[in-house]
Amino acid sequence: MNTSRLPQALALLQREGPLPTRDIGQALGVSQPTVSRLLASAGDRIVRIGRARATRYAAARDIGRAGSRWPLYRIGPDARPVHLGEIRALAGDAFHFETARPLPSFVHGAFASGLYPGLPWFLDDQRPQGFLGRAFVHRVSGDIGAPDDLLRWQADDVLLALLRHGHDQPGDLVLGDAALQEALQATLSDVGTLAPGERDERYPLLAEAALRGEAPGSSAGGEQPKFLAHLREEHGVRALIVKFSERTDTLAGRRWADLLHCECIAANVLLGHGQAAARSEVLEAGGRVFLESTRFDRTPVRGRHGFVSLAAIDAAFHGHGRIDWWRYAGELEHDGWLHAEDAHRLRVLGWFGALIGNSDMHLGNAGLVLADDRPLALAPAYDMLPMMFRPAASGEVVERGFAAIPPLPEQHDAWLEAARAAQVFWSQVVDSDAVSAPFRAIAGQAGESVARALARYAA
Repeated sequence: MNTSRLPQALALLQREGPLPTRDIGQALGVSQPTVSRLLASAGDRIVRIGRARATRYAAARDIGRAGSRWPLYRIGPDARPVHLGEIRALAGDAFHFETARPLPSFVHGAFASGLYPGLPWFLDDQRPQGFLGRAFVHRVSGDIGAPDDLLRWQADDVLLALLRHGHDQPGDLVLGDAALQEALQATLSDVGTLAPGERDERYPLLAEAALRGEAPGSSAGGEQPKFLAHLREEHGVRALIVKFSERTDTLAGRRWADLLHCECIAANVLLGHGQAAARSEVLEAGGRVFLESTRFDRTPVRGRHGFVSLAAIDAAFHGHGRIDWWRYAGELEHDGWLHAEDAHRLRVLGWFGALIGNSDMHLGNAGLVLADDRPLALAPAYDMLPMMFRPAASGEVVERGFAAIPPLPEQHDAWLEAARAAQVFWSQVVDSDAVSAPFRAIAGQAGESVARALARYAA
């Protein structure tokens, strides 16, 4: 057939984005059957989106030398891979996800056709971010031809990084064959795995390496200095995120050490009150305090569980940017993302954080277990600590007052549950010999504030 109009068709789709055959035919002045034959002759340069009358066509876009289409895999809890579908880059910085089987959670709502205006939302949490993300960018930017500054990265930079170096990102998704092969090889390797007795010697060295930007592993978010580790145990390997303080011979270092002890106490209090939370343990070595948090997106056989932050859900479907967890819980339940029980748990976590002085409760610090179908399960709590008492950016320890926040009437039950747990938290901080005397005094005052609020609103 005559394909002389194919360049015109491609230029049209690159300029206008996905279009149905009717609009393409009108723009080119040809019949719909002619358009269909023309598009079929284009091969991989044209991507079909949707089915039947909803079908649209888009121009494919090559990214660097990586091509325009890549398989997406999940690594299951048993460490075995499953093919989920194929992601394709389109003109105009858009992407299309062609699923290999039904995945209602991934292609929901405005994305039911698998078309996304940028990198698909379920990959958002694999973007480099925070302390480890900057180290990741520093290591891989030269290889993929991207800027060495994380703030200057675009979606194409993220995608190339995931294809070449994304074998150990948060959650269970792996993009591309090369990253999958590296991920599977890692499940068979014991290199770098520590015995429990090696931690006192190795953790200070790993902390120094992390501060030099040499930390291996995924781009787990958060600004607190940290590194990733694997601990060899009787029933398998425990994957860890290990935060660490500055040296504790300074006021700022001592305060960060107190906060890491508080994070461990908060996790254990939540567990004691029926809330899922990351398993935590504190160690002191080399003049620093280390907080181990077990990764709930990893299994002892080096398998994985899915994860998506509330920030990714919000950016894709709701657009709040910042909202209290206890406010957002109802919307997530109403829209089918959470069961009623997990929505209640999220409300309790939101109030608990407020009542222990956690001023860093953005939507990236809570998440769901990403699975095929909605509703999704609420992920265990993490990064729960009284961040309002952190040192200032200058390193100075600034005194700050704490006052318990009273409940809104419709939030009374969740607030009451959280307040009781918060009272236990502050009490345990006061009683902890590992916490400095100045911070135990702060905890005593905060606990009294929560106790006064409970006395007024518990009835």
